[in-house]
Amino acid sequence: MIKKGFGMLTTAQAERMSNRDKRVLEFLLPLSTDYPGIEKWYAEKVITGLREGTRLVKCVERDDQLVAIGIAKRESLENKICTVRVSPEFFGRGIGVRLFDNLLEWLEDPAPHLTVNEKKLPLFERIFERYDFNMTSGRTGVYLPGATELGFNEAHDSALDTTALKESVSRYSLLA
Repeated sequence: MIKKGFGMLTTAQAERMSNRDKRVLEFLLPLSTDYPGIEKWYAEKVITGLREGTRLVKCVERDDQLVAIGIAKRESLENKICTVRVSPEFFGRGIGVRLFDNLLEWLEDPAPHLTVNEKKLPLFERIFERYDFNMTSGRTGVYLPGATELGFNEAHDSALDTTALKESVSRYSLLA
């Protein structure tokens, strides 16, 4: 059975969530249309990681309203900034930079792995330049058919979609 308002979560998954978890997910869903199944990922991976101490969810509020969130993963084999979302009405106010600062501090890693949809790269260019993040991969169809997901700060992977990476590099001044 599906819990209305939480996408594809089962009623049991939704019932196990704390009020804070529900609030974060309600914020994430409308800002994450390019990541199908984010509600399942949040319920199965993030909430479990929070309990195990391998995930951090950093929330930013203004006037008791959630306006931004950042999620990071710290595990023995990978440090990753999983997602950063800022409400569009709060773009350009430095909230994203503060979230990155907090996530990087928690990760204790100046260059963790992260990915971003190619179409959203312009929203992150200044932040990636600030932290000197390096584009290391481009993979098409990871989350949506035909969409390219750009990876940053990864170890070399011989299975890269080099065509997508080269096309992305040539399109963005950040990396050209």
